[in-house]
Amino acid sequence: MDNMLSMWDLLLVVAYFVVLVVIGYISSRKQSDEDFLIAERKLGAWSTMATVNASKTGSIIMIFVAMVYLWGFSAIWYFIGMALGVLVFLPFALKLRSHSGERYYTLSDYFKHNYGKKVAGFASALTIFLMFGFLSLNLMAGTKIFVFFTGWPFWLCALIMVAIVLVYLLLGGFKAVVKTDVIQYGAMFVLLVILAVMIFDVGVIPLAEWNLFGGGIATIVGFFLFGVMLPFGMPELWQRVYSTKNVASLKKGFILSSIVYAIFGALLGMVALVVKAKFPGVDQDLALIHAFQNLLPPGLVGLAVVLLFAAIMSSIDTYVFTASSSVVQDLFHYTKSQMVSNIRKVMFVLCLLAVVLAVLVQDLVLGAFFAAVTSVLSVAAIATWVKGKVKASTLYYSMIFGTVAFVILLALSLIKGEFQPVYVFGAILASCLGLGVGAIVSKYRLSF
Repeated sequence: MDNMLSMWDLLLVVAYFVVLVVIGYISSRKQSDEDFLIAERKLGAWSTMATVNASKTGSIIMIFVAMVYLWGFSAIWYFIGMALGVLVFLPFALKLRSHSGERYYTLSDYFKHNYGKKVAGFASALTIFLMFGFLSLNLMAGTKIFVFFTGWPFWLCALIMVAIVLVYLLLGGFKAVVKTDVIQYGAMFVLLVILAVMIFDVGVIPLAEWNLFGGGIATIVGFFLFGVMLPFGMPELWQRVYSTKNVASLKKGFILSSIVYAIFGALLGMVALVVKAKFPGVDQDLALIHAFQNLLPPGLVGLAVVLLFAAIMSSIDTYVFTASSSVVQDLFHYTKSQMVSNIRKVMFVLCLLAVVLAVLVQDLVLGAFFAAVTSVLSVAAIATWVKGKVKASTLYYSMIFGTVAFVILLALSLIKGEFQPVYVFGAILASCLGLGVGAIVSKYRLSF
């Protein structure tokens, strides 16, 4: 079939998978429980930058190209917001780092130690749901690449993807996540530069396509606001805050992350416009794959595929580990050795469930509705930053209202078969309304 990779391309992909497994094995040698759980809290600035950016890239490469098909270049406001959001999050991250006292492992730990088990339990439930959703979303993206180039059944390609990730995760845990992220993000960035240079052709892009404001004010604000708030609601980002070796590494790592992510977004935006101009009628989810297949010489197609796998698998392993950690560490009381053993078991179960969901949905843009959950967590986290003495019941009501709004928005997404950036407003406004209601309930000691 025309989509088949050449033997050279296949060898590159296989070699990449082998490297990941070897990294997992190396990470497992003389490994302590703290290594497996949080990489012994020894991440330097460059490792922090790479793992922060790798964890939040993943399927966004393919999703962003699809979003440019729907909303034009104004979709770049997501990257603008996200680059700024990392800097806005930094002061709060420093607070997390100083307050953790090497006791925190998950987002829920922060709420448990400061606002009680009830709020922490809700935060943990949202974290698990969110990470599982993002895991399934990235699995869909990676599987679509596999199916496109092999013609194999979707379910088989999905199983191969999770099997590879599970091998090095079960061996190395969080330490393997970080090590693979550093390699994957470096490869991802270099290859994206090569791709942009090779396929960028300003002559094929109509001038109107460069309009930053073409998507409408609601869409633009939705993308930007979501990007700015997103770091506050990303449980995997909180884990990286806890794992830095000192404040200096945290500051430098996050500043570098913002700069590099902005450059990454600009490159991807240019590539997306070329793809949209040259392949106007293709499946949006697979548009970037069509560009690889038709615009790159045969010897570079395999490298481009490795680029996508690097992006997606660096996110898959993050979401598998973060979700599994939250299940085991937030919901049960184990010794560290028991945590490690049970996290491995939960990883296996979550991966199988993610395969089932990926097979059932198979829609990247629709799958993005999971992102609205981050808004619920973000509002609660920001509230604790702005007002440190906020009542636990206030946070609890905020999470309840936000979750109800998310369920309604989810139903709308499924009914309409699409996800709109303005849906993020609903979750944010509902969460803020919950803060107000919670404050009133706390002040006047009301009960309903």
